[in-house]
Amino acid sequence: MNIRPFGPGHRRADRAAGSQGVLSSAIFSNDVAQITEFTVAPGGTYGPLRSAGDVVLVVIEGGGWVVAHDAQLQLAAGESLHLERLVPYSVTARELPLRAILVELSAGSGAESARTISASGGGAEE
Repeated sequence: MNIRPFGPGHRRADRAAGSQGVLSSAIFSNDVAQITEFTVAPGGTYGPLRSAGDVVLVVIEGGGWVVAHDAQLQLAAGESLHLERLVPYSVTARELPLRAILVELSAGSGAESARTISASGGGAEE
């Protein structure tokens, strides 16, 4: 068992090419997935990014835009977005900081994860 702190006081400036106003903290990483918590300051941008596997972006606080496939999608707290592997994307904050969790699956894990999600019913119902 390993407790890993993240969030305020544990983030560092993210050096992803083209990013500005981004702080991030690695939560978990192995050969299946990498999970990162990050914030984007108002007017800041995270990316452009591209992952070898599928990506799930979960917005925890604030909101902003995700640009992918030359389309701009607005996301707010409580929403998530799935992007297929190798799709270039960027995340931009609005007037408020955006805080999110980024789950990046490795290139070989996408099909297995999709089967697991499908077998479990695809999501929770309220």
